[in-house]
Amino acid sequence: MAEGVPIQPKDRRGYFMLPQAPEDAGYYVYGNKGGIPGTGHLAQFAHPNLLTVIFQIEREWQSVCDRKFGIGNISIDGGFPYDKHRTHQKGIEVDCRPVRKDYMTGPAARCNYRDKVYDQQATIKLLHLFLNHPWTKIVFFNDDVVQNVLGRARVKTIAGHDDHFHVELWPRYAS
Repeated sequence: MAEGVPIQPKDRRGYFMLPQAPEDAGYYVYGNKGGIPGTGHLAQFAHPNLLTVIFQIEREWQSVCDRKFGIGNISIDGGFPYDKHRTHQKGIEVDCRPVRKDYMTGPAARCNYRDKVYDQQATIKLLHLFLNHPWTKIVFFNDDVVQNVLGRARVKTIAGHDDHFHVELWPRYAS
């Protein structure tokens, strides 16, 4: 059997798993499925259009900041419901952590928008990149200042979104 570059895992829909540790990436991955540590990758299958957005934002982010941003839940294999999510089934929704002041990454880097390590200005810059992408429909994040700066029409409050923001593409980008 020939050795070569490993193929990125695909789910039954043909969606790819977000690359987990690409060299020099501007993001890191976090999360779990079913509360089991080390299973976050099982909930990171993305529609190709979402991967395109993530990679574009990640490159733009690297040009304005030397910190990585965290990427969590996208969808599981097949797009079935999981872990109390009413969304994250189409592969066009992604959860990301707010930016931290201390450069910490990984599972322990969880940050609430009320925490001292939360970098509100950097998070606004990151969200601005997502919101400027024409495929982005809406963001859910509970920081009132962020909503005021970026517009309450596109950044909305929703329960459970103090320690991460949820980015959703327009549904037409799931077909």
